[in-house]
Formats: sequence, C-alpha cells, structure tokens
Amino acid sequence: MTASLGYSFTDAKNNLKSTEIASVLWQNEPVKGDPNNPELGYSEFGARHRIVGSATYTKSWSPTLKTRIGLFLEAAQGNRFAGAGGNRYSFIYSGDVNGDGQAGNDLIYIPRSQSEIQFDPCPSGCGANVSVAQQWTALNAFISQDGYLSSPRGQIADRFGEPNPWYNDVDLRILQEFAIQGGAQRHGFELSLDILNVGHLLNSSWGVRKVASAAATSPLKLVRFDGTGAPVFNFTGPATTFIDDASLLSRWQMQIGLRYLLN
Repeated sequence: MTASLGYSFTDAKNNLKSTEIASVLWQNEPVKGDPNNPELGYSEFGARHRIVGSATYTKSWSPTLKTRIGLFLEAAQGNRFAGAGGNRYSFIYSGDVNGDGQAGNDLIYIPRSQSEIQFDPCPSGCGANVSVAQQWTALNAFISQDGYLSSPRGQIADRFGEPNPWYNDVDLRILQEFAIQGGAQRHGFELSLDILNVGHLLNSSWGVRKVASAAATSPLKLVRFDGTGAPVFNFTGPATTFIDDASLLSRWQMQIGLRYLLN
C-alpha cells in the first residue's frame, strides 16, 4: 500500500488579463474606470486552493499475476486551465457605461440600497422582473446569494473577484499484470481499466463542476443616461450565479488499455 497527499496555495495577481492581441486586451480588459490605467487584480487562472492525493494497493497472486488498485483525488477551488475556461469571473455591465467607446468591459457597482441604482421598466428580456421594484428585488436577491458580491456592497466589483466554487474528482485505476510463458520467452502484459470522475458514475450529482453563467456575469443592461448623465439599467440576470458545467470534466469517462511488456 502506498499513498501520498499534497496541498498548494496560489495567490496570483496582475494588472492585465491574458491575451495574445493588444487590441483585444484593451477591448476586453475589465476596468473600474480608465482602460488606459489598469489596476492590480486577481489573475484569471490558477486554482487558489488545491489538494491532491493518491493511494495504490497491490496484491500479488503469483510470480506472474499481480493486481493493482489505485485512486487519485483532486479537490480544488477553481478549474484547471485546459478545457475549463477561467478560474475567476468579473461582473460587468452590458453596455458602455464609462464612455470609452467599448461595451462589455466596465465592472459593475454593487449597490447597498435601491437609492444607489436607477432602473427603467423592462417590457422584455427581464423575465418576470418588469417593474422597477421587481428589478431591484431581483438584483438585491442575486447579490445576496453570491458569496463574493454580498461582501463589497457600496464598491465597484474587483476584476476577477469571483472564484469558481470548489470541485472534487476521484479517478479509479484497476491494473492486472500477467505473463504467458512461450518456450524460453516470457511475455508480460498489463490490462488496465481507468474510470475518470468515478463519483459521477455512482451518482449523477457527484463530481459535477460549477461555472458562472454568461447572464450572471453581466446582469445589468445599460438602457440610457438620464438628464444628469447617470446611467439607467434593466436587471437581466438570473437568480443564481453558478450553473452545472456541461463539459466532459463533469462527466465520468472510461478507458481500457492493454500493454505488452518487452522483456
């Protein structure tokens, strides 16, 4: 029996998000005001907390027959870079609130009360939240249910301030080693069965990751500016921030392998 356990902590910050094209960086960089003066903020990638562990049990039945059973555990806050989008999210307005000529890059102000935000009635695109009062009630509930947004009320949201929730994966490997004697030559083989995210195989609600929906990260639509230049909005966001991740990372997967060992 062998086992290992590890933990890592990441607190990465920068003042520009990741991109390969300068123009895209300027257009898509979430800002609190001046896009030409970016502020230090959380990096988009890098799991803040990550725990990994493994255990392997080996049973020898004979000199030519051996069974190994292994488990690999990963629990982390965030998502791995590959195939999973970012680890953190920014809450931005739908529209150009700061007047820099670029829509969809302005971080939202998180109001403490209804007096700090203006709404217009919403005839379409807001679901059941049509009136001004209904939109404020829905926005207030949305802020309250979110672990990040509920804290910095009265402030502009931070760039990538919202981390992905914790997830956990358990992978299982069963490996059968055997050999066949062919005259003076012994032929070794390994037959393996790997089940990735085995918890999801046992229960469809286990091993499912969460991601923020696009509607949740852009919950306020700019409608117009009033006579004083103050923005007026519609609340178009959902009731909750996170939804189930539909990618393969939230699904169980199985593979079977056969290896011939050259002796």
